Amino acid sequence: MGNQLEELEAEVQRIRARRNKGIDRDKLRIVLNWAFLVIAAVGLVMYFTHEPGDRMTALWIIGGAMILKIIEFVLRFTA
Repeated sequence: MGNQLEELEAEVQRIRARRNKGIDRDKLRIVLNWAFLVIAAVGLVMYFTHEPGDRMTALWIIGGAMILKIIEFVLRFTA
């Protein structure tokens, strides 16, 4: 009984060590979220400061920020 418990504890430690080798998803999500906020804010400023005919660049920037947000969303809800 004691030997089985020790084996199970060792297996749990191996599994935890394998999980910790990967990228920390929470930190990546935070970086992606901040990048989204900054890039979207830049796009909004550009949108409202440019002439109506020159706003396409700002819309592309906002679209790029939205792609970062979608990636962050997918990371949040996948295991």
